[in-house]
Amino acid sequence: MAAAPTKPSKIKPILMTAIKLLLAAALIVWILRQGALDLDKVKMTLSRWDFALALGVLSFLTLVFNTWRWLILLRSQGFNASFRQTLSLSFIGLFFNFAMPGGVGGDVVKGYYLTRDFPHQKMAAVVSVLMDRLIGFFVMLLAASMASLVFWDRLDHDPRLLGIALSTLGATSAFLLVLVLSLSRRLQIPLKRGVDRLKNFLGYEAFAKVYRALHAYRKHPKVVLQALALALVNQVLLVTFFALIAVAVGEGEFDHAVLWFCIPIGLVVQALPLAPAGVGVGQAAFFFLFEAALQRPTQVGTVGITVMQALQFALGLIGAIIYLRRGRRMPSAAELAATETVTGPASEADAKATGDA
Repeated sequence: MAAAPTKPSKIKPILMTAIKLLLAAALIVWILRQGALDLDKVKMTLSRWDFALALGVLSFLTLVFNTWRWLILLRSQGFNASFRQTLSLSFIGLFFNFAMPGGVGGDVVKGYYLTRDFPHQKMAAVVSVLMDRLIGFFVMLLAASMASLVFWDRLDHDPRLLGIALSTLGATSAFLLVLVLSLSRRLQIPLKRGVDRLKNFLGYEAFAKVYRALHAYRKHPKVVLQALALALVNQVLLVTFFALIAVAVGEGEFDHAVLWFCIPIGLVVQALPLAPAGVGVGQAAFFFLFEAALQRPTQVGTVGITVMQALQFALGLIGAIIYLRRGRRMPSAAELAATETVTGPASEADAKATGDA
C-alpha cells in the first residue's frame, strides 16, 4: 500500500517569518541607537505637503515605468495584456511584499496571478517576470559600476568600498557577457553545450534560469533595449528621490556620484530575503554606504530608504484594495513554490526599489 504524501510542515515558514521580523526589529533598534536614523526628520519630510507630494509622485512614476517595462516584455511574447491589467498586478505584488513576509516576494505572487490570467502561457508568463527582474538588476549594477569609475579616486580611503566597487564591476561585466551571448543567434548551439556541461557545478540552476530567460528574448533585441532604457529611467527617478531627501533633511549640497554609487548597491542589499520588504536591512545598508562614502555622518541614506518604504507601503495598500475587489483567491504554499521554482528566490531588488527594480 502506497504511503500517503506528507504535507509540508507549517512550522518552518512560521519560524522563518518570526526570525525575519525579529531581525528587522533588531536592525531598526540598532540604527536608532546609533543615531543614524532621525525619525523626526522622517516625520517632517512626510508632513510637508510639497515634499510628500513630490516623493509620492516619484514613487508612483517608478512603479509606472516598471509596469511599462514588464508590459513590453509580455507583449513581445504574444501576451494580449493591457497596461491597466499589468499595473493592477504590480500593485498586488507590491502589497504582498509586505503582506507575506515569510520569503514569498511580490514578484512570485505577481507571476502566479499572471499564470492564472493566461493559463495557456504559464511558462512564458513566469519567464517574463524573471526577465523583468534581471533587467532591473542589471541596470542597477551598471549604474553603480559607472558611478564607481567616476567616484574611484574617493574610494581608496576605505578598502571595503573598493571591494564593493570591484565586485560590482565584475558582476556587471559577467552579466553583460551572459546577456550578449544569450541574445546571439550564432552562438546558441555552442553556448547551450557549455551550459549543459555546468550541470554538476554549484549555482548551475540559477545560471540556467538566467540563460533561459534571456534566451527567450533573443528574437526581440529591440524590446530588450527598450526595457533597459526604461530601467535606466527608473534609476534617474531613484536618484532624484534621494536628492530631494537631501534637501528635506538640510543636506542639499550633495555629490550625485555618491547617490549613483550608493543607491543601487543599497537596494540590492535590501532585496536580500532577510527581512519583510527589506525593512531594517535597507536602513543598515544605506547607513554604511552613505557614511563610508562621505566619511561623515549623514541622514540622507537612512531617512531616504525609510520614507521610500513608507510610500511603498501606502502604494501597497492600493494593491490590497485591488486584490480584494477582484476577489482573488489566496495562493497556496505549493502553488507559490511552483512559481518560485522558475523565478528563483524572491529577492526582487528592483521590485522593492519601486516597488517592483
